[in-house]
Amino acid sequence: MLKITTHSLILGLLIVSWGAGAQTHQMTPLDLAVPIADEQAVAEGGEIFSEKCSACHGGRGVGTGRAPCVSCGKFMFRGNTNSEIYETIYSGTPRTGSRGGKMGAFSSMLDKSEIISLVTYLRATERARIASGEISDPYAENQDAMVFPD
Repeated sequence: MLKITTHSLILGLLIVSWGAGAQTHQMTPLDLAVPIADEQAVAEGGEIFSEKCSACHGGRGVGTGRAPCVSCGKFMFRGNTNSEIYETIYSGTPRTGSRGGKMGAFSSMLDKSEIISLVTYLRATERARIASGEISDPYAENQDAMVFPD
């Protein structure tokens, strides 16, 4: 039986409202569409990332010894869709082995639109890094491993 929560309904409404952008990123047709061409949304996400995330995930989300790269297209704790990344930020990382469970939930610090801006920033940064040749396209190569730089 399908369990629908208030959080799921709100996320669904956000998917519809944010999906109207000119250039969006989605992993599947039912995934949260994030407006990676919206410079304001990307900038807002970048500011939030710099303040809340970069201490662990490094500048531009390239990863550190504390936390993995989050601009490499490899999100393995919940999954690689935008909706799953949103849920990871909202709820924190589950404990799955030695690396999981360290990131707390940001739902009490960030509202839903701020979390969507974060996902937008991550996907826009990932797209730029792929386009510049800085990282390979993880979708084309079907890579599964997360990146934890030394």
